Amino acid sequence: MDNASSSGFVVDSFEGVNDHFTSLKILESHGHNVLARAKRFGRWYLLKGLAPKESQQASYHEMLVKEFDIMMRLQHLGIVQTVGLEDVDGMGKCIVMEWVEGITLAEWLKGQHTREERQQVASQLMDALAHIHQHGVVHRDIKPSNIMITTNGQQVKIIDFGLADTDVHATLKQPAGTHSYMAPEQAQADAPDVRNDIYSLGLVLEQLQLGQLYKNPIARCLMPIDKRYQSIAQLKEDIERSKHRRRMMKLVGFAIGVSLVIAGIMLGLGYAGRKKLEEPSGRFEFKDALGFVYTNWDNGYTLNVSVQYTGRGIKNVTLQQEQRFVNRSWNVSELGFGCFRNHSEIQNITIYSTSFGIQKNSFKGCTNLRSITMPNLMAVPDMGSGGWQTVIDSIFEPEHFENVTLYVPIVEEMKRDSSWCKFKHIEPLSK
Repeated sequence: MDNASSSGFVVDSFEGVNDHFTSLKILESHGHNVLARAKRFGRWYLLKGLAPKESQQASYHEMLVKEFDIMMRLQHLGIVQTVGLEDVDGMGKCIVMEWVEGITLAEWLKGQHTREERQQVASQLMDALAHIHQHGVVHRDIKPSNIMITTNGQQVKIIDFGLADTDVHATLKQPAGTHSYMAPEQAQADAPDVRNDIYSLGLVLEQLQLGQLYKNPIARCLMPIDKRYQSIAQLKEDIERSKHRRRMMKLVGFAIGVSLVIAGIMLGLGYAGRKKLEEPSGRFEFKDALGFVYTNWDNGYTLNVSVQYTGRGIKNVTLQQEQRFVNRSWNVSELGFGCFRNHSEIQNITIYSTSFGIQKNSFKGCTNLRSITMPNLMAVPDMGSGGWQTVIDSIFEPEHFENVTLYVPIVEEMKRDSSWCKFKHIEPLSK
């Protein structure tokens, strides 16, 4: 008996374990690619090859090799791992990748998840995309169906680099992307730009419903390319600043609350059987029957609220100045970031507040807007509010200045204002 036999090992294979791919199953054919699942050495892999018709064309082989070359540059927990480029029986040349056990983000979003879980997905996604960009790669097809969430550990995995590109690769340059997720400039430009991915990321983050803290950063992701974040690092820094600002607001609110308690005790206003306040603790929001969501940011220390519109299918929308909640009247002092954004069905808006601020993107995408009536207006509305100043061009579409009529009681003040004077039609209420 030779040494190999006497050792108890079989050199070529183990029982049920092979050094070549077995249990190969075609999963789908998409365009010029074929995806298959196969097992080797007891582990599952994903194989990406060419459809039979395209397998004879050199250009498609170049595309496959380019995709493999790009993917091999990337080693990150949030990116599908590439093993090699191999000839596979029955499929020809294939990119060999790890098999990701999980579901796409598109499927994951259909389930119920806490805000913390959604924010964790967003954080992992930003980290993975930052790694991609640091290696000079632009994915160019970031969308929920190209993002996997693993069954074990809820780990993000970015997949499908078929449209990815770099400055290093000089061949196969052309505009690419999925229309509903790609940046406006991406349809004309063939040069890769990380800001293309940042725009697509903004749309994905918007779908994750991450909360008010993310609203302004997401809005900047979706701005024209020259005003967009230049890197994922800038985006993450902005989010951290928003979180820091919120923490500081809570600390200030806590300090004010303590001061009020002490003052109440000193003035003899406190007593053992004092009735507890009915307001909820922390930042809170409430919604009315018309689809307006009102948010109070400072735990009731002021009675001002920011408003967002979530109604659908209504052409004529009315926003009152005050709303009742927990037996108190709350004053609408701000149209929040993107308040009426993309509500193309709206034609006429009436706002009864006497004075208020308007945040970025409040009327962007309101393509059929024809009039804004502000019957109680006593002061020219501010561009932004507090530390969040903006300009009128970031609030309205360019065509609004020509097509939308403002009906106000302070016509001359509006016409003299350096921002509002851009509107061609500012009329008194009688008209």
